[in-house]
Amino acid sequence: MEQIKEVTQKQRRNYYLLIAAVVSMQITASTIYMVLPLFFGVYGITKTQNGILISVGTLAGVFSGLLAGKFSDNFGRKRILVAGTAVYAVAFYLYAVLQKTYTVFLFLRFLEGVGFYVMPVLVAAMCADTFNKKEMGRMMGIFTMAGGIGQLVGPLLAPYLIHGTDYNLYFMFSGTFVLICWFGLVFLVKDTLPPEKRAPLGTGGGFEVNKFIASLRRLGKPFGIFLLAILLYRTGYTMIDPFFSIYLTEVLKMDLSSTSYIFALRAICTLTFAPVAGYMADKWGRKPTFVVSMALVGVALVSYTRMNNPNDIYIVRALDAIASVVVLNSIRTITADLLAPEVRGFGMGLYSTITSQSSTMGAIFGGYVIDLMGYNMVFLAAAGTAVLSLFIVQLFIKEPRDAVVSTQAVAPVAH
Repeated sequence: MEQIKEVTQKQRRNYYLLIAAVVSMQITASTIYMVLPLFFGVYGITKTQNGILISVGTLAGVFSGLLAGKFSDNFGRKRILVAGTAVYAVAFYLYAVLQKTYTVFLFLRFLEGVGFYVMPVLVAAMCADTFNKKEMGRMMGIFTMAGGIGQLVGPLLAPYLIHGTDYNLYFMFSGTFVLICWFGLVFLVKDTLPPEKRAPLGTGGGFEVNKFIASLRRLGKPFGIFLLAILLYRTGYTMIDPFFSIYLTEVLKMDLSSTSYIFALRAICTLTFAPVAGYMADKWGRKPTFVVSMALVGVALVSYTRMNNPNDIYIVRALDAIASVVVLNSIRTITADLLAPEVRGFGMGLYSTITSQSSTMGAIFGGYVIDLMGYNMVFLAAAGTAVLSLFIVQLFIKEPRDAVVSTQAVAPVAH
């Protein structure tokens, strides 16, 4: 059984420094779905092509998240996180200087995804390395709240960095901001996985399927079922998420400034309710918090199709944002609860792979469905997958906080 660990002031300080770096990185990340679809549209990219471009970034995360998590179990978290952040910064600079063609956009989205998707995997793993289950929900809530700060600042700032069809200042600013984050990680943040707790590399050369399967089995059946539920939810939700800024401008006729307020509203809800979400997960339990918040996600998604007044978007968006932040915090906390320390990076990476792959499918299907049947169908499909996810967790997942997590040696993945 995983021992209850006492968290020192030094460890807490390291965690808050890490969160500060996350805020810097999220300021740029929070504007990607708001800005890039509009930016691509300037250069004649269709919605279907937009979906493919968005999906390329998440497809890159399928590989980078899984590999980052696995290698972090072997070599430590920090060095992998630093490398991913550097790649993410470079991608923004290249947006500003390279040609604006569909082929170039495909390459840059892939590069951007490779760098970005390292961050959520390893920050969540570093949080789980540091804190025990008694505090896990609240500390994951702080991580979620850090994203909320970025979601607030980024969308409000972005319109001032874009002048007509000129996005270069936005990309240069974003690259520099991520670079500042990189310096903070290099010089201030310490690794949370000491050498004695790192998993040994597999013996022998190449990739060994049997050892990979053994590693998967050691993650546990409940974790696999939970990943299935998340796959369904994320596939549905990301059918609309990458196209939300286009929905606001095309359907609701909002300008870029008004669109930024809608995105900032989500951030305000994240900042307000992320600590509440953490408290609920620790006080009421992970599963009840997940089930109730997922039900609210379904209600919010259906509500998008039933708006009678343009101002209704603010109410529906707030409900969607509140429910989503509680769901996200519940997912991160449940994932941390279900994974033993020696496979935590691999498990977090697999979770990132599942969510990235679902986002890839969602973005591709979303663009196609919107072109074919309109936005309302996408909102209803997303609500349906949220309900399916809710029932899977309700029927098959026990309260994760009460589960015993084994710390026995785990068969490593050979490379």
